[in-house]
Amino acid sequence: MRLKSFTSLKLLSNEAGSVTRLTLLERLGLGPQAEVWLARDQLLGRLVTVKKVTAFEDGEGNQGDERIKSLRARVEVDHPAIPTLFGAIPHGDQSWLVSEYVEGIALSQLVGELSPESICAIAKDLLSALRCLECLSLVHGDLSPNNVVIDLNGQVRLLDFESCSRVGEALSSSATIGFSAPERHAKRAGLPTVDTWSVGAILIWLVTQRTPEIVVDDARQPVSVSIGTAAPAADILGDVINIAAAATRLDPSLRPCAADLEDRLSRSYRWLEPVNRSVLSALVSSRLASDGEEVAVSSELDVDKPGRTRRLRTLLILPALCLLSALSLFSLSWEERAYSLHVDTTRLSPATLLPETFSPRWVGAVFSKGLPPRWTSIENEGVAPQVPSDGVSVIAVNVNCQQGVCELLTEYARGSKRALGHTVIVDTSDERIWRAAITNLAQSIAAD
Repeated sequence: MRLKSFTSLKLLSNEAGSVTRLTLLERLGLGPQAEVWLARDQLLGRLVTVKKVTAFEDGEGNQGDERIKSLRARVEVDHPAIPTLFGAIPHGDQSWLVSEYVEGIALSQLVGELSPESICAIAKDLLSALRCLECLSLVHGDLSPNNVVIDLNGQVRLLDFESCSRVGEALSSSATIGFSAPERHAKRAGLPTVDTWSVGAILIWLVTQRTPEIVVDDARQPVSVSIGTAAPAADILGDVINIAAAATRLDPSLRPCAADLEDRLSRSYRWLEPVNRSVLSALVSSRLASDGEEVAVSSELDVDKPGRTRRLRTLLILPALCLLSALSLFSLSWEERAYSLHVDTTRLSPATLLPETFSPRWVGAVFSKGLPPRWTSIENEGVAPQVPSDGVSVIAVNVNCQQGVCELLTEYARGSKRALGHTVIVDTSDERIWRAAITNLAQSIAAD
């Protein structure tokens, strides 16, 4: 989480950033509290999301609405799961909130299609976002699969932030049945534990495809929380269920903070560190292509006249984007490059569990297969890595295993350019896990 240098929400309220700067393209949603549009920022030439809400100022220009405080907190944070809020434009008795446009698929539309590894990646992103909200003293209040989107990069993004509140202040009236904390309607004051429950419920729903059920006694008082049975193929997700169960305890004071839940998840799935977001990214891209959702790409539309839109289908644009991506990957794969590879396994603990095939030569062979085919290896075994005068790239792979944890470090040198890579896996004899970790490091070097 990094702080930005914004000092005001009115980033777009000057002449260049007035409401006429926006061209509305397509209405994305309409609810009792707000209206959401896809728009184009004419000055910067980018797509944005515009949300029309009630004004944040009173008649004398004072920012008396408490929501402005939560928006100020949000605009000052840079977190991959939280879309950037660019600014607020006052417009009569309403305000337009201009935010980053997120293209992706709602989590509610992906249930049943996610692998255990993808669910773990989503859980990691959700808990990281939850920790960020706690640090900002913000309560989202309506986290649910409909408000969680997986974008084209496979990254979790949280939506509908405009109704969030500061800790201790009243929550909004909107909540999703099955994912709202049991105390939410009895105690309207927002606390981080409300979001903790929602994230736990989302994780339970991802694994069991059921929300947690509150069991009551004869007096209709809640006594326990029932969790559905996970699918037989999802045994790997047992620790995810345990973490979610801790997050959905009936007593809010017993729910762990986000940092504790995130740490537990990280320790439980160290061996999944090499897993990247490519599977999620490919799933979202294929779904967007197959759905053929209509997206407006050109329209001269004033914000007060939202009836004149022109639409073109995503499939008209997608082939060109795919071709550009393929050409980019093609040029990367066929770039000729000579490299020298040195593998150091001298810091392995004698008690380390290793695959039967493990050796410095095997590590080097797996690493080389993860590089583009036109990268030519120059044998340099047993020699400390140096940058030769002929421009040959040098790659050093260091394997260090201590106390059940193995670290794989890479050092890459090409001329004056230097890059470091790092991944951690559990000490294991499973060759698949080692191969995945080594391949991931090689691919990160190639993409750098």
